[in-house]
Amino acid sequence: MAVDWEKVEVKGEKRFLSNMYPCNIIYRGKEYRSSEHIYQAMKCNDTTYHEYIRGLEEPKSTKKEANRLLAESYEIRDDWDAIKLKLMEEILYLKFTQNLDLQEKLLQIEGNIEEKNSWGDRFWGTTDGVG
Repeated sequence: MAVDWEKVEVKGEKRFLSNMYPCNIIYRGKEYRSSEHIYQAMKCNDTTYHEYIRGLEEPKSTKKEANRLLAESYEIRDDWDAIKLKLMEEILYLKFTQNLDLQEKLLQIEGNIEEKNSWGDRFWGTTDGVG
């Protein structure tokens, strides 16, 4: 018999689960405005790139701007595919251990957490139940 897991979408009151959710995180001695800022900054080994991404105001703009910079001026690090999962694990650990209010909310969730999306991301989320 299949387990009927509760699925929690990353929106509404669960928005804090998103990497786009604004919250301060100290990573390698520097403060970032969201987990998305750290993730996008670490795609490149150039410190100028890191600081530019770290300085962006809005988490939503970091992904778009990182993709633009990586296409035009900078190179994605050679080991990105090998490190991105472990990096995300570390970032999320820091997010929820440094922001105890978010940790408390996280611990209150029962069941699976699923990021449903309509943009086709089946790596970090699900689209039409696949991912």
